[in-house]
Amino acid sequence: MKYLSAITAVLLSLAANTAFAYGGSSSSSSSCEKPNFSEFQPSANKYLQHLREFSFVASANTSPSSIEVNISAGQYKEHISAKQLEITPQPSGRLEVKGKLNQPFQHGFARISVTARSKPGCEKTDGFLVRVQ
Repeated sequence: MKYLSAITAVLLSLAANTAFAYGGSSSSSSSCEKPNFSEFQPSANKYLQHLREFSFVASANTSPSSIEVNISAGQYKEHISAKQLEITPQPSGRLEVKGKLNQPFQHGFARISVTARSKPGCEKTDGFLVRVQ
């Protein structure tokens, strides 16, 4: 009987160590909760007369100073840093982000890409395509 109890104790000990090795019971302090972006304007796949302004909402865990927007359409490329954006905190903690292009984009497809971090090493890039006639 003692032999059976000893084997059971060893097996339970091995099972617990295996669970810790796969992160089953570890703390979540090292987890990465990436920022989220929503409410893009103009909306994705929309047909526009020209592209001059854009806006979106970033989740509350987004670091405002890390937000960057890249707009590309063939040879036309523009990078907009957080300092060039209008970033307004909302009562919910989310961030309303607005920006303007240096010059209006007049014709073709344009990709608007947004990149931001919630903490160092925890980055997300999202974007959408619009068509300018």
